[in-house]
Order: sequence, then structure tokens, then C-alpha cells
Amino acid sequence: MSEPAAVPCPTCGTSIDRRFCGACGEQRVTAHDYSIVHFAEHILESLTHFDFKSLRALKTLMVRPGQLTRDYLDGRRRGYIGPIQLFVIVNVAFALAGPSTFRTPLAVQEHDRPFPALKQSLVADAMATRNVEHDEFRRSFDDAAGLQAKTWVFAMIPLVAIVTATLYGFRRLFFEQLIFATHFLTFMLVWMLATGIVFIGGSALTGMFTAREARDSVMSLITLIGLIGYLVPAFRRVFGDGWAAAAARALGVGALFLPVLLAYRFVLFIVTLWTMH
Repeated sequence: MSEPAAVPCPTCGTSIDRRFCGACGEQRVTAHDYSIVHFAEHILESLTHFDFKSLRALKTLMVRPGQLTRDYLDGRRRGYIGPIQLFVIVNVAFALAGPSTFRTPLAVQEHDRPFPALKQSLVADAMATRNVEHDEFRRSFDDAAGLQAKTWVFAMIPLVAIVTATLYGFRRLFFEQLIFATHFLTFMLVWMLATGIVFIGGSALTGMFTAREARDSVMSLITLIGLIGYLVPAFRRVFGDGWAAAAARALGVGALFLPVLLAYRFVLFIVTLWTMH
């Protein structure tokens, strides 16, 4: 078997002719690293092993949108924890202290899109089958939904990756879109967690936006601002877009993000009903 051709190390620039750089230890990027199989392997490893050596990845994610993705795709990985590991850590924090955007309690599911009438009918049937009152059923549903959301939030990653892949006409490797989507959703969890805490605290102190509808409208606007603010520079850094193209694609994701979120919520609702005991 022939030796692989030497390439410059993406971190220090030293010539690499083996799997690892002899100068800094950076791992050489191969075709396998860009495969869906590798992405699945990365998920399995991240769920069983945390590496907290470099939480500066979080700072890079928030301060320089897209840089963490670009560094990962270029092979500059030693200085950061992996994208799935970072997503898991942030997801745990969001589940403990964040808003109900992704875990979605029954009070929200029954009245919000999509298909509120269908969901109310299914809830009524489930209550009749279990012979329980609404309050008891609601508590059981909310507990089950919280547990399911910790896993099913991962379904958002391929959904968002499909959206961004579509905006690029499927001209780029889907692996790149998966990494981009993972970092983007990690940013969104941090953004919604931080702004939610500030907004709820401010509302409690000032007495403003106490109505649920007003609160949801303001939080939706804040979420959209964070989404656009991240995606425009991220598209430029990761994929080399110009300002106009990056802004257009960011608006495209913004327009499609709500349908993706609604699809996720409906799947979570059905799965929660099926798995309740």
C-alpha cells in the first residue's frame, strides 16, 4: 500500500505524511472524516465521552460565527471540543434552565400550530383510554416530553442541514451542512437561553409582556435577530458567500426555521403520546 501524499498541517503548517502531525499532533483529515458514517460515529462517541479541555469553542461560536465550523472542516480541531459534544453540553444546560421552545409542554401543544384540533382530539382519546383527568395527564405528558426532547432535539440537526443544503442547491458535501447545522443550533440554544433569562427577568421586574402571546411575539423577534446575526457572517466564513448572498440565505433559513420547528414539535407530540405509560 502506497504512503499518502504529504500535505500541510492545517494548524501549524508542518508537512504531514502520516495520520498525525509530528509537530503539533493535529489529526490529518481524510475522506472518511467527510462521510455520514463518521458523523454517526461522532454522535456515538460524544454521547459516551465528554471532553471539557477546551470550552473556548463556546466563545468562538458566539463571538465569531462560522469560525468554529470552518476550523473543524479545515482540520483545525485540537483546540476545540467536537461539535456534537458542544451541542450535548449546551442542550443539557438548555433543558435545565431554558425556555420550553424544544420541550414544548401540553399547554402549548394543544393550542399552537400545527394541527391544534387534531392534537386536542388525540389528547382527549388518550385521557379516555387512561381514565385520567386533564391535570394529571398534563403532568405526565410534560414529564415525558421533557425526557423525549433531550433526544429528539437531535432531529433538528438533519432538518436544518437539509434546509441549508437546499439553499446551496446541494452543491456542497452534506457532511459540511451537518456540521454547520450542529454549530448553528448550538448557537441558537445558547442565544435563546441567555436572552430568555434576561427577558423573563426583565418582564418580572417591569411588569411588561406578562401576556403569553405578547411574550411569545417578543421572544420570536429576539430569536430571529439572533438567527440572522449568526447566519450572515457564518455563511461568509464557512462557504465564502458575499454579503448579499449570505443575507439572502440567512433570510431563507429564517423563513424556513419556523416550519422546521413546528415539524419538530409535532413529531415530539406524537412520540410523547406513544411513549407515555
